Amino acid sequence: MQTIKLNQANLHTISGKVAVPLYSRKDLVPRICHIGLGHFHRSHQAAYLDELLSRGLCNSGIAEINLAPDPYPVDRIAGAQDYLYTLVSKSARGEESARVIGSLLSYINIQDVTGTIDGWITRQCDLITVTVTEKGYHYDAASGDISWDHGPIQQDLAHPLKAGAPFKPQTLAGFLSAYLSLRYKTRAPLTIMSCDNIPNNGKVLRKCVLAFCRALYPETVSWVEESVAFPSTMVDRITPGTTREAIEHVGEVYGIDDQWTVCCEDFRQWVVEDNFLTPVSGRGGIFPLENLADTGVQLTGDVEPYELMKIRLLNGSHSALSYPSYLLGHRDVAEAVLDPLIGEFVRRRYMEEITVTLSPVPGIDLSSYKDTLISRFSNRNIADTVLRLAQDGSRKIPNSILTPLAEAVNQGQKHEAVVFALAAWARFLEGRDEGGVPIPLDDANGAAVAAAAGTAQENPEQFLKVIGLNGISGEAFTKLTGMFAAYLKEIHAQGIRGALQRFIG
Repeated sequence: MQTIKLNQANLHTISGKVAVPLYSRKDLVPRICHIGLGHFHRSHQAAYLDELLSRGLCNSGIAEINLAPDPYPVDRIAGAQDYLYTLVSKSARGEESARVIGSLLSYINIQDVTGTIDGWITRQCDLITVTVTEKGYHYDAASGDISWDHGPIQQDLAHPLKAGAPFKPQTLAGFLSAYLSLRYKTRAPLTIMSCDNIPNNGKVLRKCVLAFCRALYPETVSWVEESVAFPSTMVDRITPGTTREAIEHVGEVYGIDDQWTVCCEDFRQWVVEDNFLTPVSGRGGIFPLENLADTGVQLTGDVEPYELMKIRLLNGSHSALSYPSYLLGHRDVAEAVLDPLIGEFVRRRYMEEITVTLSPVPGIDLSSYKDTLISRFSNRNIADTVLRLAQDGSRKIPNSILTPLAEAVNQGQKHEAVVFALAAWARFLEGRDEGGVPIPLDDANGAAVAAAAGTAQENPEQFLKVIGLNGISGEAFTKLTGMFAAYLKEIHAQGIRGALQRFIG
């Protein structure tokens, strides 16, 4: 099929094939700046805004910023398409829909450009949103404090924003605190919204930013405390990385040459704390809160129950299933979950143990929610990979698995499946599968956790300490360590399939 290059000039030609922006993009005002342009942001927050724009409910666009070096030339690819892209959502039943998203207006990676920070964030900005993943916060999950000994944090402390001096911040807190030191001159209020999978993400981000302000820009602290809001959020939409097959699919099915395609599931959820200090209503605001419910966004005074539900049941289950699945030879998530061993382990054992650590969630039937998760995990049409779920375990697992594990132990609740998941992770971290083939390890703390995993059979306590298991002591810790060691030994002796079969009974 002959394809049409996706860009602003060609939208009128493409409009008969998929839904396209009919609003005037040149009239949009970049009131939203987003840090952490990636696939998830483009399938989630940018898509919600595009819907509001399409209904004529606001006129805000998004200026995109990345702090870390890009793995591929985002600026060249996105710029050639005028920051337009096709969002394809697919259901487990095989239904799909596609639309061109037009809410993104610009992009810079600050590691690739020269200039000043007040040029990186637009002067019209009233809202900053963030998706940099857990590792971008450089914080301690147990305390919520910045990990001051991290190399990038040390670099930013040593090189604060100074007039006339080069400024290349490497961390989110370093960047935001420097920007706030400039905004302080106008005293204009601001809202900064974390959309990352961290419990109390708004509070964590506020704590990290204020710590940097106290260290480098102390004159701003009182103003930040009073005039900068950090609402918490819960976000959810399974969005794998874009593949060449997805790009070719858009060309073959819709006739669009789009090198920046995003493919995701049809499910989405966004719960937002009603805590804004900048204009939000009417066309003059960021977006009208009174109309967000029409797009499925839920405003609430307390996001935490929803956050914990999602982080522990979805993200935790993703990690828990990824390691035994990979060792079993599965590479596709849907294929793994449809394996009766994995399906039984995750739904009937792991999820049930995690559920007892959750408080009731307003408006949510947790049993139905868990069944829906299994259905979503089983969606063959989005081609999610086991390795995507397995990456960065050392950053994900403390919040999603270790914290509820400690709660379950201290409350006297069952926790065998959770410990088995940790044993499977330790076996995965040894770096070779049961056939001796090397296992790719994509983890910021990979060297440390892999070294501990390599001696975990002889020294299980050390492994549990290195991965950050806290809050359990005395006889309870001794029993848990023994359980972990026994499961790891059985995985080695019987293989992961034999160990799982014995565990499930």
